[in-house]
Amino acid sequence: MNNTTKQKYDLAERMLKGKIPAEEVQVMTGLDLEVIKKLEEDISPMVRDAKILQGLDNKDLDIGEILYDTNGNDEEADKDY
Repeated sequence: MNNTTKQKYDLAERMLKGKIPAEEVQVMTGLDLEVIKKLEEDISPMVRDAKILQGLDNKDLDIGEILYDTNGNDEEADKDY
């Protein structure tokens, strides 16, 4: 697979993740519709998993405490840490 073809596949994958219809992806990339449908099937679990994780926080995932620097402009307050 040469760089041009790889770029077409990458573009198609990004377009499909952005919910652009397969037919429109075909027009924009020039790839066969069967190839695009296969890509769509491959990325469906990734999109589904991302939707499942959307809105969860560290308590939902049980990964412990996460410290946030809410005062990023005040370096004087940060020197104790």
